[in-house]
Amino acid sequence: MLSLGSMIRTYLNPAFAAFAAFALASCDNTLDVTADFERIPVVYGIVNPKSDTQYVRVGRSYLGADGPVGGMNHPDSLYYPNLVVELRATGPAGAEIFTQDYTETTDIPKEPGLFTSVGHRVYRLVRPGFSQNPSRTDYSYEITLRESPGSAIIARSSTPCVDSIRLKQPSYFGLQKLSIASKNGYLIQWNQTKNARIYQGYVDFRYMEMAYGSIQDSVQRVIRYPLPYITGGSLVGGTSIVSTTLDYRGFYNFLRASIPAAPLGTIRWFRGMDLYLSAGSDALATYISVSQPSNSINQDPPFFTNIIGGAGIFASKTNIFKPYLGLSNTSLDSLGNSNLTCALQFGRASAGDTCACGPQRTWDRCF
Repeated sequence: MLSLGSMIRTYLNPAFAAFAAFALASCDNTLDVTADFERIPVVYGIVNPKSDTQYVRVGRSYLGADGPVGGMNHPDSLYYPNLVVELRATGPAGAEIFTQDYTETTDIPKEPGLFTSVGHRVYRLVRPGFSQNPSRTDYSYEITLRESPGSAIIARSSTPCVDSIRLKQPSYFGLQKLSIASKNGYLIQWNQTKNARIYQGYVDFRYMEMAYGSIQDSVQRVIRYPLPYITGGSLVGGTSIVSTTLDYRGFYNFLRASIPAAPLGTIRWFRGMDLYLSAGSDALATYISVSQPSNSINQDPPFFTNIIGGAGIFASKTNIFKPYLGLSNTSLDSLGNSNLTCALQFGRASAGDTCACGPQRTWDRCF
Protein backbone atom coordinates (compact mmCIF):
# COMPACT_ATOMS: atom_id res chain seq x y z
CA MET A 1 0.00 0.00 0.00
CA LEU A 2 1.34 3.49 -0.84
CA SER A 3 2.56 5.66 2.03
CA LEU A 4 2.29 9.46 1.85
CA GLY A 5 5.95 9.65 0.90
CA SER A 6 5.39 7.18 -1.93
CA MET A 7 2.37 9.13 -3.15
CA ILE A 8 4.39 12.34 -3.23
CA ARG A 9 7.11 10.66 -5.25
CA THR A 10 4.46 9.32 -7.61
CA TYR A 11 3.79 12.87 -8.77
CA LEU A 12 7.46 13.19 -9.65
CA ASN A 13 7.62 9.98 -11.71
CA PRO A 14 5.17 9.95 -14.65
CA ALA A 15 5.97 6.36 -15.62
CA PHE A 16 5.27 5.08 -12.14
CA ALA A 17 2.14 7.24 -11.93
CA ALA A 18 0.76 5.66 -15.09
CA PHE A 19 1.57 2.18 -13.82
CA ALA A 20 -0.04 2.91 -10.47
CA ALA A 21 -3.18 4.24 -12.13
CA PHE A 22 -3.44 1.07 -14.23
CA ALA A 23 -2.87 -1.18 -11.23
CA LEU A 24 -5.45 0.61 -9.11
CA ALA A 25 -7.99 0.52 -11.94
CA SER A 26 -7.59 -3.24 -12.26
CA CYS A 27 -8.18 -4.03 -8.58
CA ASP A 28 -9.72 -2.54 -5.45
CA ASN A 29 -9.77 1.27 -5.67
CA THR A 30 -10.47 1.87 -1.98
CA LEU A 31 -8.08 4.39 -0.39
CA ASP A 32 -6.39 3.15 2.78
CA VAL A 33 -5.65 6.13 5.03
CA THR A 34 -3.66 4.04 7.53
CA ALA A 35 -0.49 3.69 5.49
CA ASP A 36 2.80 2.65 7.04
CA PHE A 37 4.79 5.32 8.89
CA GLU A 38 7.11 7.33 6.65
CA ARG A 39 8.32 10.84 7.50
CA ILE A 40 8.41 13.49 4.80
CA PRO A 41 10.03 16.89 5.49
CA VAL A 42 7.66 19.75 4.67
CA VAL A 43 9.43 23.10 4.23
CA TYR A 44 8.07 26.61 3.77
CA GLY A 45 10.80 29.25 3.68
CA ILE A 46 11.40 32.72 2.27
CA VAL A 47 14.57 34.75 1.83
CA ASN A 48 13.67 38.40 2.34
CA PRO A 49 16.33 40.93 1.26
CA LYS A 50 14.70 43.69 3.32
CA SER A 51 15.11 41.94 6.66
CA ASP A 52 18.04 40.87 8.83
CA THR A 53 15.82 38.08 10.19
CA GLN A 54 14.86 35.11 8.03
CA TYR A 55 12.28 32.43 8.86
CA VAL A 56 11.54 28.92 7.66
CA ARG A 57 8.77 26.57 8.76
CA VAL A 58 9.71 22.89 8.88
CA GLY A 59 7.47 20.00 9.84
CA ARG A 60 7.07 16.37 8.94
CA SER A 61 4.11 14.60 7.43
CA TYR A 62 3.01 10.99 7.30
CA LEU A 63 0.01 8.72 7.71
CA GLY A 64 0.20 6.21 10.52
CA ALA A 65 -2.09 3.61 12.03
CA ASP A 66 -4.32 6.32 13.61
CA GLY A 67 -5.19 7.98 10.32
CA PRO A 68 -4.79 11.63 9.25
CA VAL A 69 -5.46 13.16 12.71
CA GLY A 70 -3.61 10.56 14.72
CA GLY A 71 -0.80 12.91 15.70
CA MET A 72 -2.79 16.06 16.33
CA ASN A 73 -2.04 16.13 20.09
CA HIS A 74 1.51 14.81 19.80
CA PRO A 75 4.06 17.43 18.71
CA ASP A 76 6.78 14.80 18.36
CA SER A 77 4.84 13.37 15.41
CA LEU A 78 4.71 16.74 13.59
CA TYR A 79 8.23 18.04 14.21
CA TYR A 80 11.83 16.84 14.12
CA PRO A 81 13.11 16.99 17.72
CA ASN A 82 16.79 17.67 16.91
CA LEU A 83 16.58 19.18 13.45
CA VAL A 84 19.55 21.13 12.08
CA VAL A 85 18.56 23.79 9.51
CA GLU A 86 21.42 25.52 7.71
CA LEU A 87 21.52 28.39 5.20
CA ARG A 88 24.47 28.71 2.83
CA ALA A 89 25.02 31.74 0.61
CA THR A 90 27.27 31.53 -2.46
CA GLY A 91 28.45 34.21 -4.85
CA PRO A 92 28.03 34.26 -8.66
CA ALA A 93 31.23 32.22 -9.10
CA GLY A 94 30.21 29.66 -6.47
CA ALA A 95 32.42 31.03 -3.67
CA GLU A 96 30.93 30.58 -0.20
CA ILE A 97 29.86 33.89 1.33
CA PHE A 98 28.53 32.57 4.66
CA THR A 99 27.01 29.49 6.27
CA GLN A 100 24.75 29.89 9.29
CA ASP A 101 22.32 27.76 11.27
CA TYR A 102 18.70 28.66 11.96
CA THR A 103 17.54 28.34 15.57
CA GLU A 104 14.18 27.01 16.66
CA THR A 105 11.74 29.64 17.94
CA THR A 106 8.07 30.01 18.83
CA ASP A 107 7.91 33.80 18.46
CA ILE A 108 5.33 33.65 15.63
CA PRO A 109 1.85 32.91 17.07
CA LYS A 110 0.03 29.83 15.84
CA GLU A 111 -3.59 30.10 14.77
CA PRO A 112 -6.00 27.85 16.71
CA GLY A 113 -6.98 24.56 15.12
CA LEU A 114 -7.05 20.78 15.42
CA PHE A 115 -3.36 20.08 15.65
CA THR A 116 -0.96 20.36 18.56
CA SER A 117 -1.48 23.36 20.82
CA VAL A 118 2.21 23.82 21.61
CA GLY A 119 3.97 26.86 20.15
CA HIS A 120 4.15 27.39 16.41
CA ARG A 121 7.61 25.98 15.75
CA VAL A 122 9.57 27.87 13.14
CA TYR A 123 13.29 28.36 12.59
CA ARG A 124 14.86 31.81 12.69
CA LEU A 125 18.14 33.14 11.38
CA VAL A 126 19.37 36.59 12.43
CA ARG A 127 22.20 38.14 10.40
CA PRO A 128 22.84 41.78 11.34
CA GLY A 129 23.54 44.01 8.34
CA PHE A 130 22.09 41.58 5.79
CA SER A 131 19.40 44.00 4.58
CA GLN A 132 22.04 46.70 3.96
CA ASN A 133 24.45 44.50 2.00
CA PRO A 134 24.29 45.73 -1.63
CA SER A 135 25.51 42.34 -2.93
CA ARG A 136 22.90 40.18 -1.17
CA THR A 137 20.67 39.88 -4.25
CA ASP A 138 23.62 38.60 -6.28
CA TYR A 139 23.96 35.53 -4.06
CA SER A 140 22.27 32.13 -4.30
CA TYR A 141 20.87 30.66 -1.07
CA GLU A 142 20.74 26.94 -0.24
CA ILE A 143 18.89 25.48 2.72
CA THR A 144 19.75 22.01 4.06
CA LEU A 145 18.05 19.84 6.69
CA ARG A 146 19.61 17.18 8.92
CA GLU A 147 17.73 15.15 11.53
CA SER A 148 20.53 15.71 14.04
CA PRO A 149 24.00 17.33 14.15
CA GLY A 150 26.44 15.47 11.93
CA SER A 151 23.83 13.28 10.26
CA ALA A 152 23.21 13.07 6.53
CA ILE A 153 21.24 15.72 4.69
CA ILE A 154 17.59 14.66 4.38
CA ALA A 155 16.31 17.60 2.28
CA ARG A 156 17.66 20.65 0.51
CA SER A 157 16.63 23.47 -1.80
CA SER A 158 18.02 26.69 -3.24
CA THR A 159 16.76 30.05 -4.46
CA PRO A 160 18.07 33.31 -5.89
CA CYS A 161 17.23 36.47 -3.95
CA VAL A 162 14.65 38.90 -5.31
CA ASP A 163 15.91 42.48 -5.57
CA SER A 164 14.18 45.58 -4.18
CA ILE A 165 11.11 47.01 -5.91
CA ARG A 166 11.71 50.45 -7.40
CA LEU A 167 8.57 52.54 -7.71
CA LYS A 168 8.26 54.79 -10.74
CA GLN A 169 4.74 56.12 -10.13
CA PRO A 170 3.78 57.22 -7.57
CA SER A 171 7.18 58.50 -6.59
CA TYR A 172 8.36 57.00 -3.34
CA PHE A 173 9.27 60.47 -2.03
CA GLY A 174 7.01 63.41 -1.30
CA LEU A 175 3.24 63.77 -1.07
CA GLN A 176 1.51 62.10 -4.02
CA LYS A 177 -2.09 62.78 -5.08
CA LEU A 178 -3.65 60.13 -7.30
CA SER A 179 -5.96 61.16 -10.15
CA ILE A 180 -8.16 58.07 -10.06
CA ALA A 181 -11.17 59.94 -11.49
CA SER A 182 -9.28 61.03 -14.61
CA LYS A 183 -10.25 59.56 -17.99
CA ASN A 184 -7.62 56.81 -17.92
CA GLY A 185 -7.47 56.33 -14.16
CA TYR A 186 -4.20 56.33 -12.23
CA LEU A 187 -1.30 54.21 -13.49
CA ILE A 188 0.86 52.55 -10.80
CA GLN A 189 4.27 51.71 -12.28
CA TRP A 190 7.48 50.10 -11.10
CA ASN A 191 10.64 48.75 -12.69
CA GLN A 192 10.93 45.05 -13.39
CA THR A 193 12.66 43.52 -10.36
CA LYS A 194 15.68 41.24 -10.65
CA ASN A 195 14.87 37.58 -9.92
CA ALA A 196 11.14 38.37 -9.58
CA ARG A 197 8.43 36.64 -11.60
CA ILE A 198 5.21 37.64 -9.86
CA TYR A 199 3.85 40.90 -8.44
CA GLN A 200 0.84 41.49 -6.26
CA GLY A 201 -0.30 44.11 -3.81
CA TYR A 202 -3.13 46.16 -2.38
CA VAL A 203 -4.22 49.70 -1.55
CA ASP A 204 -5.55 50.48 1.92
CA PHE A 205 -8.23 53.18 1.77
CA ARG A 206 -8.48 54.98 5.12
CA TYR A 207 -11.39 57.14 6.22
CA MET A 208 -13.06 58.57 9.33
CA GLU A 209 -16.75 58.63 10.10
CA MET A 210 -18.59 60.69 12.70
CA ALA A 211 -21.94 62.16 13.61
CA TYR A 212 -22.36 65.80 12.56
CA GLY A 213 -20.61 68.02 15.10
CA SER A 214 -19.31 65.08 17.20
CA ILE A 215 -15.66 64.73 16.24
CA GLN A 216 -14.93 63.33 19.71
CA ASP A 217 -16.93 60.23 18.72
CA SER A 218 -15.20 59.72 15.36
CA VAL A 219 -14.14 56.24 14.22
CA GLN A 220 -11.18 55.47 11.96
CA ARG A 221 -11.74 52.72 9.37
CA VAL A 222 -9.73 50.96 6.65
CA ILE A 223 -10.81 48.88 3.65
CA ARG A 224 -8.38 46.98 1.44
CA TYR A 225 -8.51 47.10 -2.37
CA PRO A 226 -6.60 44.14 -3.89
CA LEU A 227 -4.42 44.78 -6.92
CA PRO A 228 -4.30 42.16 -9.69
CA TYR A 229 -1.81 39.31 -9.76
CA ILE A 230 0.78 40.15 -12.45
CA THR A 231 3.34 37.83 -14.04
CA GLY A 232 6.56 39.52 -15.14
CA GLY A 233 8.22 38.78 -18.46
CA SER A 234 11.84 38.78 -17.30
CA LEU A 235 14.03 37.86 -14.34
CA VAL A 236 16.93 40.18 -15.17
CA GLY A 237 15.39 43.40 -13.83
CA GLY A 238 16.42 46.73 -15.33
CA THR A 239 14.39 49.54 -16.86
CA SER A 240 11.39 47.61 -18.26
CA ILE A 241 8.13 48.68 -16.64
CA VAL A 242 5.40 46.73 -14.87
CA SER A 243 2.12 48.55 -14.30
CA THR A 244 -1.46 48.31 -13.09
CA THR A 245 -4.28 50.86 -13.18
CA LEU A 246 -6.61 52.20 -10.52
CA ASP A 247 -9.55 53.08 -12.75
CA TYR A 248 -12.43 55.28 -11.64
CA ARG A 249 -15.31 52.88 -12.20
CA GLY A 250 -13.59 49.82 -10.77
CA PHE A 251 -12.23 51.58 -7.68
CA TYR A 252 -15.34 53.65 -6.85
CA ASN A 253 -17.63 50.67 -7.40
CA PHE A 254 -15.44 48.80 -4.93
CA LEU A 255 -15.89 51.61 -2.39
CA ARG A 256 -19.66 51.57 -2.89
CA ALA A 257 -19.78 47.80 -2.38
CA SER A 258 -17.41 47.76 0.61
CA ILE A 259 -18.60 50.79 2.63
CA PRO A 260 -22.19 50.76 3.91
CA ALA A 261 -24.42 53.71 3.05
CA ALA A 262 -24.01 56.35 5.74
CA PRO A 263 -26.65 56.33 8.49
CA LEU A 264 -28.70 59.49 8.86
CA GLY A 265 -26.66 62.20 10.55
CA THR A 266 -23.29 60.61 9.72
CA ILE A 267 -20.52 62.13 7.61
CA ARG A 268 -17.25 60.60 6.45
CA TRP A 269 -13.83 62.05 5.66
CA PHE A 270 -11.12 60.67 3.42
CA ARG A 271 -7.88 60.21 5.40
CA GLY A 272 -5.43 58.84 2.84
CA MET A 273 -4.31 55.64 1.13
CA ASP A 274 -1.35 53.29 1.55
CA LEU A 275 0.18 51.25 -1.28
CA TYR A 276 1.77 47.84 -0.68
CA LEU A 277 3.51 45.84 -3.42
CA SER A 278 5.28 42.49 -3.21
CA ALA A 279 7.47 40.61 -5.69
CA GLY A 280 8.16 36.87 -5.64
CA SER A 281 10.73 34.58 -7.25
CA ASP A 282 10.16 32.21 -10.18
CA ALA A 283 9.65 29.12 -8.01
CA LEU A 284 7.14 30.96 -5.83
CA ALA A 285 5.22 31.99 -8.96
CA THR A 286 5.01 28.36 -10.08
CA TYR A 287 3.99 27.15 -6.62
CA ILE A 288 1.18 29.71 -6.38
CA SER A 289 0.04 29.03 -9.94
CA VAL A 290 -0.32 25.26 -9.59
CA SER A 291 -1.90 25.57 -6.14
CA GLN A 292 -4.89 27.56 -7.39
CA PRO A 293 -8.33 25.89 -7.16
CA SER A 294 -9.15 23.86 -10.24
CA ASN A 295 -11.77 25.11 -12.70
CA SER A 296 -12.02 21.73 -14.45
CA ILE A 297 -13.63 18.40 -13.64
CA ASN A 298 -10.27 17.19 -12.30
CA GLN A 299 -10.15 18.71 -8.82
CA ASP A 300 -6.64 17.49 -7.96
CA PRO A 301 -4.07 20.28 -8.58
CA PRO A 302 -0.64 19.35 -9.95
CA PHE A 303 1.98 18.69 -7.33
CA PHE A 304 4.92 21.12 -7.30
CA THR A 305 7.81 21.44 -4.90
CA ASN A 306 11.39 22.62 -5.20
CA ILE A 307 12.41 20.76 -2.02
CA ILE A 308 14.71 17.87 -2.91
CA GLY A 309 13.85 15.04 -0.53
CA GLY A 310 10.68 16.67 0.76
CA ALA A 311 7.70 18.85 -0.06
CA GLY A 312 6.89 22.56 0.17
CA ILE A 313 8.63 25.63 -1.19
CA PHE A 314 11.83 27.57 -0.55
CA ALA A 315 11.76 30.89 -2.38
CA SER A 316 12.37 34.62 -2.11
CA LYS A 317 10.11 37.65 -1.97
CA THR A 318 10.34 41.34 -1.19
CA ASN A 319 7.93 44.22 -0.72
CA ILE A 320 7.62 47.98 -0.74
CA PHE A 321 5.25 50.17 1.28
CA LYS A 322 4.26 53.70 0.26
CA PRO A 323 1.98 55.40 2.83
CA TYR A 324 0.23 58.80 2.90
CA LEU A 325 -1.11 58.85 -0.64
CA GLY A 326 -3.75 61.48 -1.33
CA LEU A 327 -6.44 62.06 -3.95
CA SER A 328 -6.50 64.83 -6.53
CA ASN A 329 -9.19 67.51 -6.15
CA THR A 330 -11.19 65.99 -9.01
CA SER A 331 -11.02 62.55 -7.40
CA LEU A 332 -12.11 63.98 -4.03
CA ASP A 333 -15.08 65.69 -5.70
CA SER A 334 -16.02 62.40 -7.35
CA LEU A 335 -15.72 60.59 -4.02
CA GLY A 336 -18.13 63.06 -2.47
CA ASN A 337 -20.81 63.58 -5.10
CA SER A 338 -20.57 61.00 -7.89
CA ASN A 339 -23.50 58.69 -8.65
CA LEU A 340 -21.40 55.78 -7.42
CA THR A 341 -20.47 57.11 -3.98
CA CYS A 342 -22.99 59.83 -3.09
CA ALA A 343 -24.72 57.59 -0.54
CA LEU A 344 -21.45 57.11 1.33
CA GLN A 345 -21.58 60.77 2.42
CA PHE A 346 -17.93 61.75 2.14
CA GLY A 347 -17.74 65.39 3.10
CA ARG A 348 -15.86 68.52 2.07
CA ALA A 349 -15.06 71.57 4.16
CA SER A 350 -15.79 74.82 2.32
CA ALA A 351 -16.03 78.45 3.55
CA GLY A 352 -16.54 77.33 7.13
CA ASP A 353 -19.23 74.79 6.21
CA THR A 354 -19.21 71.03 6.09
CA CYS A 355 -20.88 69.83 2.87
CA ALA A 356 -21.96 66.42 1.65
CA CYS A 357 -23.73 65.01 -1.38
CA GLY A 358 -27.44 65.73 -1.56
CA PRO A 359 -30.38 64.67 -3.76
CA GLN A 360 -29.03 66.63 -6.73
CA ARG A 361 -25.70 64.74 -6.59
CA THR A 362 -23.89 67.99 -5.74
CA TRP A 363 -22.45 69.54 -2.59
CA ASP A 364 -25.93 70.75 -1.60
CA ARG A 365 -26.12 69.47 1.95
CA CYS A 366 -24.08 71.87 4.07
CA PHE A 367 -24.10 72.12 7.84
